[in-house]
Amino acid sequence: MMKTILLLAFAVFVSSASMKDDKTSVKEEKTLLRELVHNLDTAKKNLPEEPEGGKIFLEDLKMDVSCSKHKFCQAEQELKKVSGLSKYEDFRTDKTLMRSLHAYNLHNGTTCDDKPVAKGPSQIILLDFLKNLKKCVQIEFSKK
Repeated sequence: MMKTILLLAFAVFVSSASMKDDKTSVKEEKTLLRELVHNLDTAKKNLPEEPEGGKIFLEDLKMDVSCSKHKFCQAEQELKKVSGLSKYEDFRTDKTLMRSLHAYNLHNGTTCDDKPVAKGPSQIILLDFLKNLKKCVQIEFSKK
């Protein structure tokens, strides 16, 4: 009888602990997504004015059409292209935008290889890329 009670108590403890971890995980993910929205807004505001010929173009990941976990990985890889340019401080890998994006990818178990995204048929300017990424982040946030 005592063994049965202990077994039952252990089962209840284990099941409640796993539910708590799931809630914590969702809460952490929402926090990361909220930080990403804030960091993207800041990065958009801080973009330097560029003459028409000097704009930064990135691969169009079609984030305005579909938002998958893989797209966030690709976005991180694309933004790394900008991280080495001195005028674009917000995109350095040690700054909050890139750290938050990387943390979100790690949180989701998405492994991003360091190979850049393959060149596609279309590219978009950096500002539009950031707007599309923000829409994806907001869509993911609303799912939680």
